[in-house]
Amino acid sequence: MDRTAAGRQAASRGGLGPRGRGLFGRLLEGLRGAPAQKQEAVSIAIASGKGGTGKSFLATSLAVLLHRAGRRTVLVDCDFGLACDHLLLGVKPSMTLQQLLAGQCTLDQVLVTSPCGPRLLPGASGVRRMATPTDKDLLAFSRELGTLAAGEDVLLLDLGAGIAPATVLSMLGADWIVLVTQPEIAALVDAYAVVKCVAQMQQNARFLVVVNRVGTPGRGELAFQRLTEVARQHVGVELHYLGEIPDDDAVMQHRLGQLPLVASEPEAPTSVALLALVARLEQICSGLRPREVAGDAGIEARFRQHRLFL
Repeated sequence: MDRTAAGRQAASRGGLGPRGRGLFGRLLEGLRGAPAQKQEAVSIAIASGKGGTGKSFLATSLAVLLHRAGRRTVLVDCDFGLACDHLLLGVKPSMTLQQLLAGQCTLDQVLVTSPCGPRLLPGASGVRRMATPTDKDLLAFSRELGTLAAGEDVLLLDLGAGIAPATVLSMLGADWIVLVTQPEIAALVDAYAVVKCVAQMQQNARFLVVVNRVGTPGRGELAFQRLTEVARQHVGVELHYLGEIPDDDAVMQHRLGQLPLVASEPEAPTSVALLALVARLEQICSGLRPREVAGDAGIEARFRQHRLFL
């Protein structure tokens, strides 16, 4: 008798109860044979410890610049209940992640192409139920991410701020985590909390740090050094510096409905800094091209595996 059959027989015996049998059934997923190697996009989660760090601004800007660099790019707004990427990209979606996970539309129906090129999978905004997705929601979400990753070069995941379970799961599922912070101590403390939380579940998580709204050139790297020293000493995680973005009046004056700043004002200091970030990101991530992954190592499989322990 193979392990899967033995597991089913054990689960059918008395004593486990419905809840125990459900958990046992999930664990059996890991015993099934994995599909062959496949091509999959590089997945990058954009995260932050606190709101207001400029995370969504960075995510949408990276999506535009990567598209302009010739990368097939999809941005997924994973701030399930408070999505805003559609506003920053200048699109008005008729359907969102809420309808997709409920089975009311297909992936192709919910994806929208922004004026600057990259496609967006819009999240729900002001929908309280979506703020705490169920296990069924997360399974459906992982399937859609797997489908997206099979046809793109880069998959950007714009996460909600903090360490909510669905947010942490999205970080664990991604290949890379871009952690957005600011030079202030409160922002750095919250960024460290994210690193600590993820490292408890995945010690080899790959973090790239961006320091936003830097008033004095070089201050971003000093802030990064403080953060990485604490992370190395107390968590044993190595962080990598992606770069800094200046505190730029052009960002504050930018209005919703306008094209993203990197498209409307490419010479602005922030736009120049973002171009440098993209170049650094391509260097670190080996060109941001699809690569071969085993069937049990893709983004969908990672979501399914890590969700068991949240």
